[in-house]
Amino acid sequence: MPDSIESYDANGQTYFVTANEGDFREDDGDAVRAGKLGLAAPLDRINVSSTDSTADDLFIPGARSFSIFDENGNLAFDSGNRLEVEAAKFGIYNDGRSDNKGVEPEGMAILDLLGSTYAFIGLERTTKSAIAVYDITNPFQSLFLTMLISDDDLSPEGLEAFTTQGKAYLAFSNEKSNTTSLYSLSVSEVPIPAAAFLFAPTLIGFLGLRSKAKNAIA
Repeated sequence: MPDSIESYDANGQTYFVTANEGDFREDDGDAVRAGKLGLAAPLDRINVSSTDSTADDLFIPGARSFSIFDENGNLAFDSGNRLEVEAAKFGIYNDGRSDNKGVEPEGMAILDLLGSTYAFIGLERTTKSAIAVYDITNPFQSLFLTMLISDDDLSPEGLEAFTTQGKAYLAFSNEKSNTTSLYSLSVSEVPIPAAAFLFAPTLIGFLGLRSKAKNAIA
């Protein structure tokens, strides 16, 4: 149940990247808390399909992850629980609703920069606006790089990464805080064999409910 889908080319093949929010029908008529089926905490508050689930066999929307598929639909990569683990490390998990769908991967953007391809995954259910950054140059060995955390923003939903006049930028709108932020992006080499690049995002402006711009290093 992807909420956002992007595509990119790697080694002459097309790959599709999905942010797996997952959701029920608009009226949630087929959703029920697992506690109604007899499950105890911490599983009792997870929404499950009322038409398919039993206490021994739960069907839950959303994978709490992002995935990469090849052009034939074969799974090349899935982030598993890494997004939740990293959000917890950064102290921004959970937002009071995370028991249901974790960090809820929502929006996504892809950017080619200096010969590498990066994926930016917006997380809706964190205590601050959080965007996970992955190097997906090799889709089968995608690598978590960092978490872009934006103070005074909340619930990034629409993301757009682009380059202009030789510089790279990431813009994103935030559903809960009613703000839109614009970051400049740069990469610098670091002596870590498992991660050849480190992102250095810098807030350069925003729109929305804020009254004036400020400069900050994320």
